Amino acid sequence: MTTFRSRQMRALRIAIATGVASALLLPLGGVVAWNQLLDSQSSTAVTVNAIAIPDTPTALVAALGEGGQLSHLFVATLDASGVGGTLVLLPIGAATETSAEDIADADGNTKLPRRLAEVYAVDGLGGLANEVQGLLDLSFVAVGALSRAELIDVLAPLGGVDVLLDRDVVTVAVDGTQTVLATAGESSYPIDRLVDIVLARRPNEKESERFARHREVWNGVVQRVGAGLDLPPEVDTTPAGLADASNFMRRVLGGAIQVWQLAAAPVLDKTMNPKRLDMYSLDRAEVVMVLASVAPSALSGADLPLTVMIDSPFNDPVVSRAAVAALLDAGIGVGVMREVSARDQASTLIEAESDIADVIAGLLAGSFMSVETRNWESPVAGIDAAITLGADFANLVRQ
Repeated sequence: MTTFRSRQMRALRIAIATGVASALLLPLGGVVAWNQLLDSQSSTAVTVNAIAIPDTPTALVAALGEGGQLSHLFVATLDASGVGGTLVLLPIGAATETSAEDIADADGNTKLPRRLAEVYAVDGLGGLANEVQGLLDLSFVAVGALSRAELIDVLAPLGGVDVLLDRDVVTVAVDGTQTVLATAGESSYPIDRLVDIVLARRPNEKESERFARHREVWNGVVQRVGAGLDLPPEVDTTPAGLADASNFMRRVLGGAIQVWQLAAAPVLDKTMNPKRLDMYSLDRAEVVMVLASVAPSALSGADLPLTVMIDSPFNDPVVSRAAVAALLDAGIGVGVMREVSARDQASTLIEAESDIADVIAGLLAGSFMSVETRNWESPVAGIDAAITLGADFANLVRQ
């Protein structure tokens, strides 16, 4: 830890130790959807007179291909209304959470990051859930591994889906026989073929070659679902029903849905990936930005002394991500991310109890250009401060 970071963390702990506490009420005021970023109503909408962060439960869904191998992975979040939500796609080749300091312990033992697909193959669904929970700082009410037949059953009410593919989808049998499941271009596919496209994995095929395919399949599902499917009578709409991943997914499909595919960069560092595996790292700021927007109540939070809510009047994911990154770099957590209907002002506004507002302003000096502080009259449960992004910061990011 650098000296500057140590001072940052010490200042935060001093502020907390002197009695600065987060308030226990939620803010007033309206919130508009993050339309351009997630193309739908945001799960984080806090209505007038709300007294709690909306309940946005999440489920981890592993889709299994031939031989029971992990072929596709996503987090489903349920909208606060009880139907609809967001599907957050993440690569099965994502690296588990291992820092450079963890590579070798005091005894000289090595602990290299693993691909999530390998975690599932060795440790099963429970091991996979633990790793993803740590990777995303997210808690799940349901964890499920759906076979081809189970996934087809969940999506069967769609009937068929239009999908635009950037390349042919080809599978290879054990004897080397190739089968073309789908060709490049736009076509309509029945659900069984749609699921086969999602699960298809050729030997030695890089996952990055499958990213666009997965995104376009789910984009097609979004269009087909529209405002939501009729829930069949057998769907359990009670809180207990959320514990089953298939039932959870049917609830999600019962309303409008949106899809976000997390950015993934190949891990090229020879220390972290000496065998040159098809392994990917996630963008931490993007992960927090998306999950704080669509699943704030499910965020377990990193081990940070303070957590803030970000309000942005710009509806610009580039600006929002930059704000999250700056806060994380300063050792401050982000628990809620909202796009708000408000007149933008030049300075970034920090609202909190005076002591903690001053501490945060000091930590962020220079990062957000001009900063103003104000006493927070309508605090949020579990959140220590509200930060409304200013035009000076937005312009800096866009330049």
